[in-house]
Amino acid sequence: MINEKRTVIIRDAEMHWAKLGKPVEPFGTLQWELQIRTRDKQAAEEWKKEYYLPVKTEEDDEGTYYKANLKRKAIKKDGERNTPPDVLDGNKQPIESDSIGNGSVGNIMLFQYPYDVAGRKGVASILSKVQVIDLKRYVPDSSTDFEIVESEGSEEAMADF
Repeated sequence: MINEKRTVIIRDAEMHWAKLGKPVEPFGTLQWELQIRTRDKQAAEEWKKEYYLPVKTEEDDEGTYYKANLKRKAIKKDGERNTPPDVLDGNKQPIESDSIGNGSVGNIMLFQYPYDVAGRKGVASILSKVQVIDLKRYVPDSSTDFEIVESEGSEEAMADF
């Protein structure tokens, strides 16, 4: 356990489900999110032991991988709006956060601090910056869509849509 605030960098993390542009509200808290992954068991152990991240083990077609979900709240405890995490390229130049696709690789900066609240102790991690080293560009896929069909339903039933 750490005793003081600190800033750490997790290197060569595979990124998934990057929501770093516009904050999302999955469970009633407006926040930016990023999932990091690795297939390296030693790296996952380091994430747990050195960075105190809640690492989970998953399986896919390629085998075992380890993941941790990171976030940054959009609203601070005092009610003030927070800024989104900085998103940079390998030359430390800003890039469009919505361009990060699953499988991109980069370095993740976290601000961490110890907490002791209501008998629960731990280390909180706040997503600060993302440096994308190998960008897998996210491109929305509009190739799958509904066909236009004649409807036999009443206009009243269709009004619900």
